[in-house]
Amino acid sequence: MMRRRHKKSRRGCLECKRRHIKCDETRPRCINCATVERDCSFPPTSEGGESVVSPSTRTSPSGSINGLHLDAVFTELPRFSPLAELHPRVDMVHMELLHHYLTEEGTIFPPMVGMPLAITMRHALREPYLMYQVLALSAHHLSILRPLQEQFYRNTAIQLQTHAVTLFNNIDLGYFDSSFTNRIPVFIFSSVLGFHTLCDTLSHRDDYFPTSLARFMRCLHLHRGVHNSTAGHWEDIQGSELKPVIDAGLEWYNVRGVGPECGDIQQRILSSGLNPQELEATQKALDLLQAVFDGRPAVFDERPSSVTHIHALFNWTTMLVPPFVSMLDAGRPEALAVLGYYFLALHHCRDAWMVGDSGQFLLRSVADYLGPDWSAWMEPPLQMLNELSAESATTPIFLEGLEMARKMDLSHPVQADAARIAEIHLAAMDSNPLLHAQFPSPGSLEGLGSFLASHTASQLSSCAPAEELAAKQTAAVPEIGILVARDPDSGSITGFAKFASPRHPEKDGKIEEMEGLYKRAAGCRRDLLEGYASIAEDAMNRLFGDRPCYQLSFVCIDPVYQGRGAGSLLTRSVLDMAAADGLPVYIESTPVAVPMYKKLGFNALGSFEIEIPQRGGLTGGTSGVYKETCMVWYP
Repeated sequence: MMRRRHKKSRRGCLECKRRHIKCDETRPRCINCATVERDCSFPPTSEGGESVVSPSTRTSPSGSINGLHLDAVFTELPRFSPLAELHPRVDMVHMELLHHYLTEEGTIFPPMVGMPLAITMRHALREPYLMYQVLALSAHHLSILRPLQEQFYRNTAIQLQTHAVTLFNNIDLGYFDSSFTNRIPVFIFSSVLGFHTLCDTLSHRDDYFPTSLARFMRCLHLHRGVHNSTAGHWEDIQGSELKPVIDAGLEWYNVRGVGPECGDIQQRILSSGLNPQELEATQKALDLLQAVFDGRPAVFDERPSSVTHIHALFNWTTMLVPPFVSMLDAGRPEALAVLGYYFLALHHCRDAWMVGDSGQFLLRSVADYLGPDWSAWMEPPLQMLNELSAESATTPIFLEGLEMARKMDLSHPVQADAARIAEIHLAAMDSNPLLHAQFPSPGSLEGLGSFLASHTASQLSSCAPAEELAAKQTAAVPEIGILVARDPDSGSITGFAKFASPRHPEKDGKIEEMEGLYKRAAGCRRDLLEGYASIAEDAMNRLFGDRPCYQLSFVCIDPVYQGRGAGSLLTRSVLDMAAADGLPVYIESTPVAVPMYKKLGFNALGSFEIEIPQRGGLTGGTSGVYKETCMVWYP
């Protein structure tokens, strides 16, 4: 059906412009916003009534701060959606991201060695563009740690980064020249933004290397903006709170490598015919890389020195001198060969959350791009890469590309574990909108938690006693359809998988028990519970039929332990049991989890959806569609 066009409202509120609807221009709050309880604000206007940009926020035509050309680079960053408001409403997601950054800053952002967290937060609270970028990096980190919610946090990171860049680009650049103190948050912003962009670059897998190189060069120039933000202010820096960071950088810049890793390319560079400036700049880049190789960087180096190897590796781009940067910009083969050694150094840091297998992928990509004429240059780093791969082949560090902090132990639960399993269930499913649509009130969620604990305890009551279980922990098949992963140090349960199969039938009384819960739980939406169950059952019958199978109903990991491989480990264990029985495995997956299940070998059959209300609404007012994908794995 064709939609009727409407006349544009040139002086309407920002919210109506964002929603692409006609505003009645009623001030201070238009009828559209008042009707749906939305924030309403209008852009500044001139005497003639036309919207204008305030002089205090007008962007300078040059778009630069002593050569820090941000506009040209920021236009290449990923965009999520146009932004109508400079300051979006702060919600609990922002609070989660801030808490995550405050508690995990050392892991999330290793390059900022020597900068106390309090300094970053003080400037971020005063300069919103910096705060939004900090939250964006925190969201990107959570997208890696929580694969089941990867798309949500990745989209959130893009939104917040776009907010940050928009705010920065609307600041009068003369503001930064009025005081050196005003440049400090720009220094931090350039560092965080450049590092975030590098993380994005490392997460991409482009088959065409020039595309990967273009991404890398964009983040290199962004990261090097820290120089431009402090250019001409050396005396000011020495008396400012940036001094520890600058001193840490100088400490590393003056290091000279002594190991053999870069020896071959050092000799080739000497006879390559580079002019004196290019030769000196290239040797400096190799010196810094050799110092990283000398340290054999781990995730973090606990030496008392103020500089860690991973800090130096991720700040390598800021330490390059201009002639070498120009060589990279021009795609000179000699510079690309040096970049290959940088990718090898990245592979040494593959335990870090943002690296994974990106180093080896990029090294092989640049070697293929340079081709046979430069194979002699690339043979040594490729040989070292193969040796590293052989060393780690028997003890893989990653599972499905994600860092495993430590191996989890799989075991059979006992009745005493029921309360912990229920606790993890509610915590892991907290971000699922369907859960809060079905159980929208605190009382109904509390009732659900009680039911999950009692029902699980009832299931586990038929299991063998703990002393008997200890003797058969290696049994391939659990007594009921529940497996748990445990922290090997504390023994605490970190996650669980629930499933049903011909060998693990669910109790006949389950439905009756759940019906009793629904009647007792205050505020529970029975219509959504029954509606979802009916739609899901119809979808399974339509797409898969009633053939025998394993049906994986829940894989839930404590948020504290997400990203450590427990979910994949539990799922693979169920797949192994199904394979032993020669049966397929059927699941209903949320959209964010579909990529993970595809990596494990599942194929999509189709999907179903149901309308649900917004979180917190008890009745009426559907606000969106909840969708799940039906998937199957065959042995």
